[in-house]
Amino acid sequence: MRIFIQVILPLLAPAILYAIWTNAARRRSGQGGLPGWEEGHWFWMIVAGFVLVVGIFVFAVFGSRTEDGTYIPPRLEDGKVVPGRIVPDPVPAKP
Repeated sequence: MRIFIQVILPLLAPAILYAIWTNAARRRSGQGGLPGWEEGHWFWMIVAGFVLVVGIFVFAVFGSRTEDGTYIPPRLEDGKVVPGRIVPDPVPAKP
């Protein structure tokens, strides 16, 4: 599921949105259907999908880390769930 959300969906989203938009525009004009390969803006859809995948990759690698320390995962203590947390690493003493 993670691969679908992080890789496949960003690549397909521009094509799906373009198909919906084009279909709606053609219905309004009375022509109906999707344009052929030569008439569409496929290059820009592929570029948009690539940009989305790169953006998600950059965010996954470099983003959303706010604290340094050791992560303690959630656990059961006395029948209750203790939530996970980040414990700051000890600061070494100055000599």
